[in-house]
Amino acid sequence: MFWIDLITGVILMLSGWAVYRNPMLISGVNTMPKKRLAQVNLEGLKLAYRNVFLVGGGVLLLFGALTTFVKIPIGVHLIVLLSVTMGLVVACLLLGRRYDLGLQGEEGKKERRKNWIGIGITVVAFAVILFFFFKGGKPATIEVSEDYITAKGGGYGASIPVADIASTTVLSRWPDISIRTNGVSTDKVNIGHFRLKGGESCMMFVCTEGGPILEVRTVDGALYYLNCATEEETIEMIAKVKQQKTENP
Repeated sequence: MFWIDLITGVILMLSGWAVYRNPMLISGVNTMPKKRLAQVNLEGLKLAYRNVFLVGGGVLLLFGALTTFVKIPIGVHLIVLLSVTMGLVVACLLLGRRYDLGLQGEEGKKERRKNWIGIGITVVAFAVILFFFFKGGKPATIEVSEDYITAKGGGYGASIPVADIASTTVLSRWPDISIRTNGVSTDKVNIGHFRLKGGESCMMFVCTEGGPILEVRTVDGALYYLNCATEEETIEMIAKVKQQKTENP
């Protein structure tokens, strides 16, 4: 995450200077007719944009530097990155209203309404992203019945028929992952679709605090890795799977 903070921070700071040097890079300004553009305080707007982007970039650079001295969870990294992004979007919308005389009075009522709608959408999107992030960061729920192993977590789910299981193996360490193709990956959980270093695709519902991992292969070639929130729950889950497989070969 250090390099993400560094690269994003530098891009934001460079963007701030670029907008200051050429305010026509500002979205909306570059498409305004000359008559409408005359109502915009470009000097004040470009200075404010520059300062906002410099502050946002500086925050990320300082945060990235902090991570070289203190171990910070990936979740905190994402929250800071999303917060800076949302803050920049909202700030830009508010600055446009402040320095654009065309948004004042009765004539600008319609455009002001659009601005507030944009701010509302941004806040709601941010809240939704945080909701799914915190939901996805929780360990998956694994349930074993007579007919199925059901795994749910992070917006992903899998239902594995017990009768279709070709083999089960208990692993003491995580498999070697090449890439996350579609899923949630934090310092605590891996949930969703992943590809192993050997090229094989799989679904994972695993937690770092869950102890051993159950590798499940089905007769149709599907591959799953499962464990629970705690080692005790995982051991109990593995025992149930073996029992059901024995009773329903």
